[in-house]
Amino acid sequence: MQKNLSEAVFENLKELLKAKNAAHESMFKFSWKKLWPFNLIWPQVDYIRIQRFMGEVKEQALSQKKFIQSNRGQATSDEIEFLNAVPAYVEALAVSCEKLARVAEFKQGILEKTQKRDVFAFNNILKDYETAQAELTRAGAFVQVAWGKLNLKNAAEKSEANSNASAAD
Repeated sequence: MQKNLSEAVFENLKELLKAKNAAHESMFKFSWKKLWPFNLIWPQVDYIRIQRFMGEVKEQALSQKKFIQSNRGQATSDEIEFLNAVPAYVEALAVSCEKLARVAEFKQGILEKTQKRDVFAFNNILKDYETAQAELTRAGAFVQVAWGKLNLKNAAEKSEANSNASAAD
């Protein structure tokens, strides 16, 4: 079975979001491994790797816009609404990755003692990330609605085709 453009884009977006969420969880989610004395045994978060990884996720997210533009001619008329919602989501994902990388950069600076512990500066960085996350959620809602509509249309067409095939028997 051949995948259409919208399915390929949706699968790519899911993978990009999984990658970003994994980095988010490794930085912010509570883990007993972060507590003393366990933190002496297990390595802590690798902030430098998260910075690089978020740069890669950002590049891949932005490449989805180019992918859609170059393959738009293959899209069906039903897919257009979904494909129109994706660029704003991809932009929001890129900004969110940038802000998360900035949080990791700040924390790495504290570890390397090149960054002083400025609570107000860190609070501003976290607020920027929180704003980026909220924008990503809003843009994601439009993508979800468009994807849901596309799936409903596809399901209706399949059930109609099945009923026509059974009526022909």
